[in-house]
Amino acid sequence: MNLTFKEDYWDDPESKNEFINFLIQIHRLDLARWDRHGFWDRKYRPFSFFKEKTMVSNLCLYSMDMSVMGKRCRIAQISGVGTLPEFRRQGLSSELTRRAMDWARPNHDFFYLFADKEAYSFYKRAGFGLVDEYTPSCPVEGRTPRDGISRLSIQQPDHVDLIYRIAAEREPVSDILGVCNEKLLMFWCLYFLAENIYYIDKLETLILLKRDQGVLTIFDIVSKKMPTFPTIYPYISEPDDKKVEFRFMVDKMNLVQYEEVRLKEANGTHLNGDFPLEGRNFIFPSTSQA
Repeated sequence: MNLTFKEDYWDDPESKNEFINFLIQIHRLDLARWDRHGFWDRKYRPFSFFKEKTMVSNLCLYSMDMSVMGKRCRIAQISGVGTLPEFRRQGLSSELTRRAMDWARPNHDFFYLFADKEAYSFYKRAGFGLVDEYTPSCPVEGRTPRDGISRLSIQQPDHVDLIYRIAAEREPVSDILGVCNEKLLMFWCLYFLAENIYYIDKLETLILLKRDQGVLTIFDIVSKKMPTFPTIYPYISEPDDKKVEFRFMVDKMNLVQYEEVRLKEANGTHLNGDFPLEGRNFIFPSTSQA
């Protein structure tokens, strides 16, 4: 097919721009905003096939540090996978997966990814196993919030600077399974949680949260010194609250009681390699998903 293989080409503006356009076409995701804000991450490594100047197939491997059972690990997440329709069923994604994993395997502890159901059989052939995740929750008694919390806006440069500074200094939200990656957190703040970023000045803590019909979902807590949930809740409470769901492990939250609710199978979490929590109930932090 006269294809050219390229990897790690962020210093080539033409190839990088083609990658951005490819993701818009395949995944309807425009990473130009992430780039314009200065949060593009070289740890997000592309493996791609080009036909002349046109990208026809791609896979990205995001290398990041993770706290797993209190141990610092280097893990690799696969994302940004896709092939133009006219080049599918020719083994290109399989070849890119092999090359990316061969590159990462010597220096990474395990691989993980999140896939649509249509891709399950492909990743099974690549050596990945589908696993369940569990989201912790706890009942609460709603109350009027305490003063001292403010909503941040990504439209304000000083707010963006504050978010990034705290993210760069944070400790993992969990020692059992936590990620520290400030640039990936900024991706979430720019794209999916832009209206849901709150700051507790006294605690120097960011809270990413949403509410729906009495259920408070907390996606992440970002702080240099992680506060417990009883310390945080008076600031983020509302009178109609009935339950709080956490999209991360709650070992640092000091919860008196909590339960684990099985996530929907559609989350499509897959693992490959030596994952210390295999066979136990766990959840990857929402903001660790690339």
